[in-house]
Amino acid sequence: MLTIIAITTPIFIMIMLGYFAVRVKLVPGDTIAGMAKIVMYFTLPALIFSTLARMEFDEVIVPTYLATYAIGSLLTMLIGVLISLKIMNRSLIESTLKGVGMANSNSAFFAYPVMLLAFSNPPTAAFAMSLIIENILVLPITFVILEISSSRGQGLKPTYMFYTVVKRLIKNPLILAVTGGVLASTFHLELPAVIDRVLVMLSGASATLALIVLGGSLVGTSLTGNAKDICFVTTGKLVLHPLMIAVVALFMPEMDRNLLLGGILIAAVPMMSIYPIIGSQYGFRSLCASILLVTTLVSFVTLAVILSFMGVS
Repeated sequence: MLTIIAITTPIFIMIMLGYFAVRVKLVPGDTIAGMAKIVMYFTLPALIFSTLARMEFDEVIVPTYLATYAIGSLLTMLIGVLISLKIMNRSLIESTLKGVGMANSNSAFFAYPVMLLAFSNPPTAAFAMSLIIENILVLPITFVILEISSSRGQGLKPTYMFYTVVKRLIKNPLILAVTGGVLASTFHLELPAVIDRVLVMLSGASATLALIVLGGSLVGTSLTGNAKDICFVTTGKLVLHPLMIAVVALFMPEMDRNLLLGGILIAAVPMMSIYPIIGSQYGFRSLCASILLVTTLVSFVTLAVILSFMGVS
């Protein structure tokens, strides 16, 4: 139990530091967006690329893991959408937002820092493959459904929506880092010493800065919306998503234990920090922000429980 506390407490201390730094105006709130871009465009891509480039290709791409994480995430999303749509009688747009909130983790700003602390030998490949599934499968499906639902009667062509999704993916620096890392691993590319050193320096700042940015982004978030909706998505994200990954893995060929545990841990963290931004495009910013805040707070408990089940002691 002491080990679990030692793993989770530093994570939330860093989040709290980011929150209070902005809350007491030590750091201006409008600089958080800039800091987030540093993480998204520099430190995290450097960490992903340099780590994957040093691995063998068959360690980076494991088809069994890709299938497990993809099926588990899509089932989570489907369950969330159907329950919200059919049982809770919400609109398709709201139900889709809830579904993606359950099925898409904050891999960059939350999952990877937790993984670094939880594993003596972090399964970086799990992080990279989860990132691939989230960005080329879960999010594109989400955006297509949202765009179709919101543009009914506007005459937008499916080809335009497809182009918008593809364009979003091509410009994603994390996807570019994963692609570059996989190519470097495949062709055993050797980086110049200077470039390698720069990547190491940027990588070292990634986890800490990501958590501080996450904390700062929570400032100004208030609890508004239906408590039942908030609890529904929070439970779906922190309990159902990792559970579905574990269940799907039972029906898949056996894979490396650390890899599977890494996937379960990634699924067990809160949803992406841009969740309220996505929600705001469709009129649900307040609800999405409230869900993100509650999920982040509750994850302090659920992560400890999941780490305990994973054998961390």
